[in-house]
Amino acid sequence: MKWVAFVALLLSGCTAGMLGRPGATHDTGPSVRILVEDLCTGRPPKIVALRAETAGLVPPLRFHWNLGNGKEWDGPETPEQEYEVGRYDVILTVTDAAGHVRKASVAIDSESHGCGGI
Repeated sequence: MKWVAFVALLLSGCTAGMLGRPGATHDTGPSVRILVEDLCTGRPPKIVALRAETAGLVPPLRFHWNLGNGKEWDGPETPEQEYEVGRYDVILTVTDAAGHVRKASVAIDSESHGCGGI
C-alpha cells in the first residue's frame, strides 16, 4: 500500500510539472529549458519551432543551438526547423553576463512526415 501511495505522489508531481505548475524543487539557481512547438503543415518533413526559456540568468544572454539536423543557430528562438523521419537531439547552450553556462536538450522524434502522417 505504501508503494502505491508513493507512486501516486510521484506521478502527481510529474504531472504538475508537465502542466507548467510549480513543482517541488530545491534548485533555485539559473536555468534554461527548450519549448518545442510542432507545426502542422500537412506535408513532409516534420516542422517545429524552438524557443528558449530562461530563469535567473544575468543579461545580456548568448544563445547557441545545435539543432541536431546539421544546423546551428544563435538567438533565443530559431527559425522553423525541418526534421525527416528519425530521432534528432537538440542542444541549447546559454551563457550570461556573469559567466553562468546552462544547457538544455530535447529529442525530436519524427516518426512520420508532416502532421499525423501522409
